[in-house]
Amino acid sequence: MAPVVVPGVNIPLLTGPLVLGYMFGYGLYGILIVQVYIYSELFPTERFGIRAVVWTLFFLETVFTFFTTISAYRQYGIGWGDIDTILFVDWTWDPLPALNGTVAGIAQSFYIWRVWSLSRRVWPPILIGCTMATGVMMAFYFGIVVAVQGGGIDKLFALSPEITVWLSASAICDLLITISLVQIFIDRKKNTNLARTVGTLNQLIRFSVETGSVTSAMAIIELILWLTSGKKWNIHFIFFLTLGKTYSNMLVATLNSRARVFSDSIGQTSMAPLTISMFWPDMGSTTAGSSHRTLNTSRYTHSEVVIDPDRDIVVMDEFYPRSNHEQRHDKPQYLEP
Repeated sequence: MAPVVVPGVNIPLLTGPLVLGYMFGYGLYGILIVQVYIYSELFPTERFGIRAVVWTLFFLETVFTFFTTISAYRQYGIGWGDIDTILFVDWTWDPLPALNGTVAGIAQSFYIWRVWSLSRRVWPPILIGCTMATGVMMAFYFGIVVAVQGGGIDKLFALSPEITVWLSASAICDLLITISLVQIFIDRKKNTNLARTVGTLNQLIRFSVETGSVTSAMAIIELILWLTSGKKWNIHFIFFLTLGKTYSNMLVATLNSRARVFSDSIGQTSMAPLTISMFWPDMGSTTAGSSHRTLNTSRYTHSEVVIDPDRDIVVMDEFYPRSNHEQRHDKPQYLEP
């Protein structure tokens, strides 16, 4: 069968990006399933708020994948060969902008909370939060207008300013979050001379840059593709269909990285969750609203413990195993942050 030919229209550049977006989306969803499973195994007693964020993101991504699966089947199954399937967006795409905006907003709100909890400064989180809220509102506005006015491609072009604001706000928010976290960790490095603490901070800086740059780069690339070729080709849809899952994967990966970063900082080799950690003071809470956190030092001795009650941080350095004779006479210690 000869391919469908439309004068002046490059069919592969309209359908091909959608195929890649669907496939990459399935791949990222599979990675997210593994990430969530690892998280549930490593942190079974995580505080309720963080667990709620993880499972909410997983639920939203499952819904997003459900709708994209229906859309893919309607376009390349029952609608195969029908040119209208690439000129009109059907009902399965109506909730996708709102879902993408919600996922991005939840992930960015988590990092905004982390910036505030580490710095205790009000204005940086407010600035980042306003940028995040702008992107989320534009995503919802775009989805509502397209759903009400119909899914014609011409409706997408008419909303080009709103889409530009949405993508720009998302990219700027990611950049501000990354800069804020890196600056916080750099400031902490200047205030400590402990070798292991400095090593942990270096890992946190590197991880913050890596995770922040991935989502920022994807948002910026999608914005550039939309502005330069959005009215001709669908290449930007590759990132539209995968950006939300990237946010979810980066957030859960950040949570899972605590097991590696902080177990290395105290010399542990297992992947078991730690009782307490630097810059993640909430890890020690086994129940929501706990008034104290347990520091289990029955198996380790240390050369120095620095407690900063104003910032709710415990920094530990130079851990090494104690002898069996010493362990028998030790009891768990409790530190009030």
